[in-house]
Parts: sequence; structure tokens; C-alpha cells
Amino acid sequence: MKKILFFCCAIALISMGGCKKDSSTSDPTGLNNQDIVNAIFQAGMAWNTPTKSLKSVYPINISVESTTPGPEGGNIHVIGSVTGSMTVNDQTGAIISGTMLLGLTETINAFAFKSNGQTYVMNGAPYVSLAGTFTLVNGGKFGSASSMQIGGGVKVTGPGVDKTININLTIILNSNGTGGSVSGTIDGVSVNYSL
Repeated sequence: MKKILFFCCAIALISMGGCKKDSSTSDPTGLNNQDIVNAIFQAGMAWNTPTKSLKSVYPINISVESTTPGPEGGNIHVIGSVTGSMTVNDQTGAIISGTMLLGLTETINAFAFKSNGQTYVMNGAPYVSLAGTFTLVNGGKFGSASSMQIGGGVKVTGPGVDKTININLTIILNSNGTGGSVSGTIDGVSVNYSL
């Protein structure tokens, strides 16, 4: 009995296998199902073609809070934000353009530093503000319209010095952002130099 049951099952499986149509081959009308799948796949992947130059605009919203210790003691506490947007080539990741706005407040607490071999201590009077507008050009460098304004007061004490110094400066940034040309007034005296 077991042999007959096994034999019947085998015949049924062979019959089903013989009737099953291969879905990947052509039917009598000449239609190839692989062509359908290929067309659907190609349309779905059209976004990934290397010939497109995709550009995306990304918002910039960076909260800033840091503390810089003084070389001889004390610190400068910085708080604020950098906002704006930049356009990036999505294929290469390269920055194409952008604008950033900087707004920072520096609270200076017994920041001790050396100047001409002497140690001085600086405190905020009451603080120093930094405001900047930076343009980004192709490659992520700073454009010629990038500048920072520094304003406020500091109280400096040390050998032969005990006074409040008011600062009103504009810095035009170099393209690499590591310095620039400084102009304005420090303690009422006009300055013009490179940082």
C-alpha cells in the first residue's frame, strides 16, 4: 500500500512539473518577461544615472558653545549659533555655494595671557560680540564678501595696565578662513593690519 501511495504522489508531481510554464522564457506571442522586468528596473533606477548634475540645498543650523582655556589661566566662554544654507553637488559632495550668518557672545573670565613677555589678565566688560556674514564659493572657500565684526569691551590688568579697552573691528576673511585684514578701532586708536 505504501508503495502505491508513493507511486501516485510521484506521478502527480511529475504531471504538475510538466504543466508548469517557465515565467522567464518567451510565450508563443514573442513576449519575454525578462524585458518587462528590465524596463521596470531601469525606470526605477533612472535617478542614479551619472550624467545628471544633482544639486541640493542644505540648511545650516549649528549651536555653538565652547570654552577656551587661557595659556596662563582663566577662560573664554563662547555661546551662539551659525545659520544659513549651502548648495552641494550630490554626486561629488563638493560645496558649490552658500551663505552663513554667525552670531556669538564671548564671556571672558580671568583669561591670563602673555604679551611682550609680561602676563596680563583679561575679563569681559561685560562681554564681546562677534557677528559675521560668510559667503561660500565653489570648493567651499570663503568668498570676498565674507566678514566678521567684533565689538564690546574688555578689562585688562597687568604690569602698568588697569583699564577697560573698547573694541570695534571688522575682519575681511581670507579665502581659507584662517585670517584676514583687520580694520577699525581698539581703545580708540585706528588699526589696520593682517591677522
